[in-house]
Order: sequence, then C-alpha cells, then structure tokens
Amino acid sequence: MEARRPGNYGPRIWDDDFVQSQASIYVGEEYSKQAAKLKENVRMMLNEKDMRALDQLELVDNLQRLGIHYHFEAEIRRILENIYNLSNCEDHLYGVALQFRLLR
Repeated sequence: MEARRPGNYGPRIWDDDFVQSQASIYVGEEYSKQAAKLKENVRMMLNEKDMRALDQLELVDNLQRLGIHYHFEAEIRRILENIYNLSNCEDHLYGVALQFRLLR
C-alpha cells in the first residue's frame, strides 16, 4: 500500500478581505421586493391545504437542499408535525424514506 502524498498547495490567491469587498449586483429595492414576493409565493405553497403529504415532503426537501429553509421554519415545522401525527406516506417506499430523512 502506497503512502498518501501530502498536498503541497500554495497559499490562497483570494484572501477574505478581497472576497468580502466584492459588490453584489443583487442589492436594492427592486431585488428586495422580488425576494419578498417569491418568499410569499413559497409560503402560499407551504400553507396549501390540498397538497398531498408526499408533495409537501418533497417541497420541504427542496427548500432544505436549496439552503433557504430558515425563511420558512414555522411552516416547515407545522408540515412535519402534521405528517408525523398522520403518518400517511406509509404505502410508498420513497415517501417513507423521505419522511424518515426529514423527521430524523
């Protein structure tokens, strides 16, 4: 078995000050309004009563994978509590696996 070679990497080119100094083009009132509108659309989707449990789980999973779940913590908590209490994804293996992963 060969010994693992150490990675003799040079120093980073970009220091933290340089990265933090970069201005974003997505600032201003226009983008804030658009973000608020999109958040409200997602909230409406999360509060939809006619959505199947599997669809709700997939929506929560997508929000977590996108890294924006913290905007909707109360809604996600309500959905997961309802699904935990009802446990109505038991007839579908994918649904059970997704339910297990999100509820753990």
